[in-house]
Amino acid sequence: MMATSIAVTGLGAAADAQTAPISPVDALERRLAENRGVAMSEATTSWRLEEKNAEKPISRRKIRVEFGRGTVTATDSRDVAGSDDPQPPARFLKFKGRTYCQGWICPTPEGKTWVLFYEDEKTRLFLESGGIELGDPAALRAVLATTETRRPGGVYDGTRTTVHQGTITYAELYRTSPAFRDGYGGKPPAGRDAKVEVSWRLWTGEDQLVRRIRTSRTEWLFGDADIRLHRVVDTRLTGWDAVTDIPVPSADETAGRDDWKDEWKDSRAKRPVS
Repeated sequence: MMATSIAVTGLGAAADAQTAPISPVDALERRLAENRGVAMSEATTSWRLEEKNAEKPISRRKIRVEFGRGTVTATDSRDVAGSDDPQPPARFLKFKGRTYCQGWICPTPEGKTWVLFYEDEKTRLFLESGGIELGDPAALRAVLATTETRRPGGVYDGTRTTVHQGTITYAELYRTSPAFRDGYGGKPPAGRDAKVEVSWRLWTGEDQLVRRIRTSRTEWLFGDADIRLHRVVDTRLTGWDAVTDIPVPSADETAGRDDWKDEWKDSRAKRPVS
């Protein structure tokens, strides 16, 4: 009788664990362990606050992210060209230790479609938007810890959402986010830069996965005391359960770094002087 009681209790505990509510961090950790991915559509608007009537251009990117073994394993990022842009948009493929590119920023020699743009074993991959790291459980937990309000959101990617809202400083992001540290150049923000605030809103679906994130911040441009840049980044995330496979370009279709440099010099030499 005692053995039966223990078995039933154990089953009950297991069932409770399966049905217990999960957090956005739990949901992320489950996806990172699988060979899955997510698609992102990002729109960035930035302008100088001193230029009140200036045009506010919007740049757009589309990104695919691949997961596996508890981390981000590959990213495919493409700039979206404007209707009046004559140059092919830039595209980057990133894997651990290697970055490939194509488009206007890295013209390829004849017969090649990719350029080996960067090679460094220390290169890390991120699921990041507007300074907020969404692919690192600890970094996501740190951002959510600054939540000030939470309320029902709209429907995104076919699911009802809850929108979390808060503010986090550059100093806090540097301390908790590997993506922010890499993007900031490895040196902690100091003085007024450490106090720069990133206002964020983050929408999670019924499965607790992030479906949208919007950030805004005002910072000093290159440390200039008189120029302040305001930046708004709005990103939608879709297709969390899609099986994702971003292939590494083959050696036959990839130009080496020296070949790319020669091609770049040639393209600049042929460019008409305005």
